[in-house]
Amino acid sequence: MDMTHENFLPHQEALERPVFIVGPLRSGSTLLRLLMDQHPDTNVFGEFEGAVSQAHGDQWPTMPSYWHFVNSDRQTRALDLEIDQSLDYPALVRDFLRQLHQRKPRRLIGASVHSRIDLLPKIWPKARYINLMRDPRDVAKSCIGMGWAGNTYEGAYFWQKVEQHRAALNAQVPGSQRLEVRYEDLVSNPEATLSRICDFLEINFDPKMLEIEGNTSYSCPSAKYANQWQGKMSERDIRWVELRLGGQIEAAGYVRHKPAHSSLSLGERIYIFVQNRVYKARYQIKKWGFGLWAQYILARKLRIQGWQDRAREKTNAIDIQYLK
Repeated sequence: MDMTHENFLPHQEALERPVFIVGPLRSGSTLLRLLMDQHPDTNVFGEFEGAVSQAHGDQWPTMPSYWHFVNSDRQTRALDLEIDQSLDYPALVRDFLRQLHQRKPRRLIGASVHSRIDLLPKIWPKARYINLMRDPRDVAKSCIGMGWAGNTYEGAYFWQKVEQHRAALNAQVPGSQRLEVRYEDLVSNPEATLSRICDFLEINFDPKMLEIEGNTSYSCPSAKYANQWQGKMSERDIRWVELRLGGQIEAAGYVRHKPAHSSLSLGERIYIFVQNRVYKARYQIKKWGFGLWAQYILARKLRIQGWQDRAREKTNAIDIQYLK
C-alpha cells in the first residue's frame, strides 16, 4: 500500500509506541509473536535484532559498517529494507520500522528482540515491552538442540546475558510500558495470557489469535511444552545451569531444583569448555559440510571481508532450512 505523508500521519502513534517482545532466545518469542500477529489490529512482523545488535557497549556502530551488516545479515536482509544513507543511526532504524509498517499498516507494530534490549528506549522512548520469561533450564536445554551450545552450562549463558540487559531495560522504562509474561503461562493458559496482553496494548482480545496452525508452521500452545527440564534433564545438567546462574534464578521468579550444589571441579570446567567447542564445530560441519565450515572459519580468522560475505551467504541459505 502506497502512503502519502498526509495519510500516513494517523499511523504515527504506531511508530512512536511500537511493542517489543523481549527475552532470551528459545523463550517462546516466536510463538508469542505469531499469536499476536494473528490479531487484525497488529503487525508483529518478526525478529528486529538488527536494530540494536551491532552496538558496541553504549555506542552505535559506524554507519558504513552498519550498512554492510544490513546487506549481509540473514535476518535483517530478509526484511528487504531500503537504506537511506543520509540518515544517522537512530533515524535509519526508525525508518526501517516505518517501511515495515507501510507495507502492512495496523494499529500496532511490533517485533521480537533478544540481544541489546536495553538500548531500545534510546530509539523509541515510548515503546512498550512484553517481558517474556522462561525457565532458564528449558532455555539452556533448547540452545543445545539449536547447536548454539554444547552443554547446559554454556546454554545458560543465552539466558543470563539477556536477563542482565532486561534489568537495565526495566530501570529505564516506566512500569506502565512493561508487562511480564511467562512462557509457562502462555502455553498452559493461552487465552487468559493473550487477553492480559491485549489489555496491556489497549486492544480487544480476538479468538483468531489462537488460530496459528493453519497459517504458520507452529502448533497451538500446549502445556506439555512447559517445564520440560523436569523430566528431560539429568541431575548433572540441572546442576550446571543452577551453578552458573545462582540467585538469578530466584530473582526471575523460578525455584532452584536444589538450594545448593558443589562447585565445579577443575576437570569439569575443562570438560565444559572443550566439549562445547567440539560440539558446536561438529554441529556446523554436519549442517554445512566440512568444506563450507572450513571456509567460514578461515574467512573469519583471516578477516577477509569478501570471503566472509560469500561464506555467510552459503551458510545463511542452509540455516534457513533449520529455523523454527
